[in-house]
Amino acid sequence: MRGKCYICNKTFSKAGMTKHLKAHLKDDGDTKLYHIMVDGLHRPQYWLHIEIPVDAKLKDLDKFLRDIWLECCGHLSAFEIDGVEYHSMPEGKKGMHYKLGRVLSVGTEFYHIYDFGTSTELRLRVVGERIGKTENKVRILARNDPPDIRCSCGEKAKWVCPICLVEGENCYFCDVCAREHECGEDVLLPVVNSPRCGVCGYEGGKYD
Repeated sequence: MRGKCYICNKTFSKAGMTKHLKAHLKDDGDTKLYHIMVDGLHRPQYWLHIEIPVDAKLKDLDKFLRDIWLECCGHLSAFEIDGVEYHSMPEGKKGMHYKLGRVLSVGTEFYHIYDFGTSTELRLRVVGERIGKTENKVRILARNDPPDIRCSCGEKAKWVCPICLVEGENCYFCDVCAREHECGEDVLLPVVNSPRCGVCGYEGGKYD
């Protein structure tokens, strides 16, 4: 799966993007930043590279992940870092008020789960750090191109049935076939560039 570098607009493979970005990310400022690669734990064709200040908090990263890939119904979420969980609603557990620099370092692989019912799980890895400039809490460095998902008729899929997705049946439809789907058009969700595509009530993020 290929994706676009948001710095130079060139496309690279998932494996090649990490190497490519190193050519762009030089020390040029006064803020310590982490370069984090994110992908779907069970849907690795969806991936991101982001940059975030080391003094940002876990809740800032959680908000970004919700905004771009996850938020549908206000579900709870949590990070797992070195076997420790950090929850969006702690209730006696560790919360997300910790700064990234306190719980992460270069090379750390960690995980994020959104919705403890119909869950979407992400894998994250800190692939680098630098001293740079920042205007936002999170900067998108690269993102996968939308997968080429097809309806059984061969046309580009526009809709996904969450019922058929769970049951492992043909679940992607073009506009024409969607009108004939036995589960009904009212249950269909739009095909979006996210590992939560077709799950719960997810219809896309703020960046789509």
